[in-house]
Amino acid sequence: MEFAGGKTVKLDNSEIRSIILAVVGIMMLLTVFFSANYLNNYLVNHHLFVHTLLELISIAVCVSIFIYGWLTYPYNQSKLLFLITLSFLTIAIFDVLHVMTFPGMPFFELNLQVSAWLWMFARWTEAIVLMFGLYAVRKKQYIADLLEKYSLLIIFIFIPLGLSYLVSLLGDHLPLLIDSYGTTSLKIGMEYSIATLHLLAIFYIWKQYKKEKNPYLLNLIRACFFLILCGIAVTMYESRQDAIHTVAHVFKVFGYFFIMKAFYSATIQVPLENKKQTEKKLIDVENELELLFKNTDDAIFIYQLNNKQLIQRNPAFTKMFGYGENEPLSIDCLVPTHLRSEFDQLYSRLENGYSIVDYKTQRQHANQKLIDVSMTVSPMKKQDGEILCASIIRDITEQRKAEEELRETRLELQETLAQHQGIIFKFKEYNGEFIYTLMEGKILRETGVLPKEVIGRSVQCLYPTSHNELFDHYNQRAWEGEAVEFQFETDDESIYLASLIPIIRDGQIQEVLGTIVDITTLIKTEELLRRSEKLSVVGELAAGFAHEIRNPLTTIKGFLQLLKKDTDTKHNEYMSIMLNEIDRLEMITNEFMVVAKPQVANYQMEDLHSFTENVIQFLQPQALLKKVEMELHVEDTLPLIYCDRNQLRQVFINIYKNAMEAMPDGGTITTKLWINDEYISISIEDQGTGIPENLIPRLGEPFYTLKEKGTGLGLMVSRKIIESHDGILIIKSKMNIGTTMIINLPINKKE
Repeated sequence: MEFAGGKTVKLDNSEIRSIILAVVGIMMLLTVFFSANYLNNYLVNHHLFVHTLLELISIAVCVSIFIYGWLTYPYNQSKLLFLITLSFLTIAIFDVLHVMTFPGMPFFELNLQVSAWLWMFARWTEAIVLMFGLYAVRKKQYIADLLEKYSLLIIFIFIPLGLSYLVSLLGDHLPLLIDSYGTTSLKIGMEYSIATLHLLAIFYIWKQYKKEKNPYLLNLIRACFFLILCGIAVTMYESRQDAIHTVAHVFKVFGYFFIMKAFYSATIQVPLENKKQTEKKLIDVENELELLFKNTDDAIFIYQLNNKQLIQRNPAFTKMFGYGENEPLSIDCLVPTHLRSEFDQLYSRLENGYSIVDYKTQRQHANQKLIDVSMTVSPMKKQDGEILCASIIRDITEQRKAEEELRETRLELQETLAQHQGIIFKFKEYNGEFIYTLMEGKILRETGVLPKEVIGRSVQCLYPTSHNELFDHYNQRAWEGEAVEFQFETDDESIYLASLIPIIRDGQIQEVLGTIVDITTLIKTEELLRRSEKLSVVGELAAGFAHEIRNPLTTIKGFLQLLKKDTDTKHNEYMSIMLNEIDRLEMITNEFMVVAKPQVANYQMEDLHSFTENVIQFLQPQALLKKVEMELHVEDTLPLIYCDRNQLRQVFINIYKNAMEAMPDGGTITTKLWINDEYISISIEDQGTGIPENLIPRLGEPFYTLKEKGTGLGLMVSRKIIESHDGILIIKSKMNIGTTMIINLPINKKE
């Protein structure tokens, strides 16, 4: 069908028939209206019969709708359809009483107004039920029980009977619906109001029909159309014998008929079609399940719970366990001997009605080979009380193997991370806070902290107390995509290097990978390397300097000694001073030569106790001149040590001389010897002015000295000798209290 504008609308057969019915209805109304005189003459003598017949047909349709609804309620369980069913019973009662009270009928001697009011009650009931049904059709409501069902039935029967009785009592006092000129304005208004409701229903139903194309909606549109024609026709007659009055009843019959068709479609036809579709789907599902049963890789079988005999199995079962398709088989054959007690527990659960879901265990092949499986078993109770068990078994041997390999890989990775010399960690941002997602390493475990105690916690839980801002700054930079490195020092003077690398996937930062390494030893090694380089340079300078200065000094000293013999007593004092200074220069050059050219070591076993006493005795005269008292305390019986006596003697003399020079006003030098684990410790303590703490690390550097006339080479040479003996020199000092030099020499060193 083509409309103006070229738009084509395709109509199906039902829609075309609906248009034809509408045209026929309109033509029928117009024909009767313009041929009223001829038809009125015919119906004068037959009007009561025709009216009664048409009303009985309408009543029969209403009763049919009620019977359909009553019988189909157990299947659809819809409270709405049940209320519509009862409403049409009410309409049927109104129409029966309308017929019985119609003028000319032998049942009641009532006026025409009673019959007209009963007609209007039936019309209003039909219109209201239709509108209510369209409004509430999507709502799912159910009747609670039989009491509610029969209570509603009684209510819907007594409502029309009660209203009809009131109308019969008040018939003479009710407003007129029909007078000598035909229908009154009140009746016309009510009929047009009902027609308006039907028209609104048509628009609403048509909107739904365009979406669903459901036949019962099209039948409702037809019903509303004919009921509109009924309402129009019933307002156009002047006498109840007019043909237009009869045609109105014909339109009413058509309207009720199409309501019955719609109701039939909704309560019987549609459910039957749905049932067919459901049955078809069930057949399809059954076929799919059959295909699944035959073609799945999982073993599926059913057995009787009471005797454990298999009654059905799929090809995958035969392939997995090696038993024949029709071979009698008990479930016990699949259970390994060592798992018998486990099976008995599972069997007890099945007897109590519990299912077993995804249970990991082992079952055995016909050749006794064990198979790792995942098992799901569901008990099913038949109507005769017999219990069947449906079991699905999946071979997870390869999965178990892969899981074991994955577990071993994870364990190896965890062990590798645990052996990391520092700390390796990862963190990510969660709710505006950085949270650890990985934490492992030797340093962490040495502190007594377990990884599981840290993972999931804020990164600040492991910050060094004095570096919170430093870590926050670098963590934020790393989270913003920058790879960073930084050093920090802890309270125990250990130095660490931290590295942070962002992990980026798909352009988004997922996590930050970090490492912390203890570089204290590396820093000290670098410091020793720098000192070694300095010593090398000093050695080269000392060799050249000593070589160039020794010969001139020897010549000058010789001539001064000759001049001293020939010089008078007045100048001998000056000569002595000059010779002393030259001796001092020779001593300095000798120290340079020690630095430049290491002496050949002569190691042997020595008694450190007697050795120290000899050095103190040797320095005793010089100590007395400087008012210094020297004390020796030996706490243990000391073992012999392997050393170069002459080199250690030089070390002790240097340290004692420094101690004396630190006490210009005299004092006490206390020497203590004791066993300290694998070392013998020698402590030399003076009562001098002390050394500032910030200067102690520089002591021993070439040419660095705190004395006015010192060279800085004495302590440097002493440290070098101690280190060549695999010993350690420790310097401790407090201002205005004194300085303590501690020498640790190994006991068991012998090369």
